[in-house]
Amino acid sequence: MMFPRYLMIMLCLLLVGCRANDDSISIFISNTHSAAKARIEPLPAQFEFIADEFVMTDSRVPFVRPYPKQMDTAETSNKSCWQPNLQREFMALESYSLDTLTMKGVLGDRKQLWALIYTPEGQLMKIKEGHYLGLNHGQVQRVGSRSIDIDEILPDGAGCWLKRTTHLALSQQ
Repeated sequence: MMFPRYLMIMLCLLLVGCRANDDSISIFISNTHSAAKARIEPLPAQFEFIADEFVMTDSRVPFVRPYPKQMDTAETSNKSCWQPNLQREFMALESYSLDTLTMKGVLGDRKQLWALIYTPEGQLMKIKEGHYLGLNHGQVQRVGSRSIDIDEILPDGAGCWLKRTTHLALSQQ
């Protein structure tokens, strides 16, 4: 029974020795509050937006796709170099750039192959050799199972025209 008595005495001494000494903490907190200053940078000046009024003129509408520019045949007809036939009837696929058209497949037999072309508007159109597509008067020369060979006609700037062969490959998507 000796052990619990010593334990009680030690516990009492321990509790008597502990007293609240929070003077230094309250002094530290008051010093910290007095020394602390908020450093707030001033806000930048507010941006003032000035809207320009849109006035429609005779120029083209900015929300509509432009039509492909047609060359004046009177200017180019008296040149001695090769000229394309600009009097022919234009096809629907000539209003699209070649990079916006996608080849989706091929239909036909050994005699005649038709390529299936997907337009940006989501239409699926078929073309064959001799048809035209693209903004540069591209004429289909050959329809293959994996690509279309197209001869494009480009102006050289001096009134003459140059031919360039391009390919439209079958899309894997």
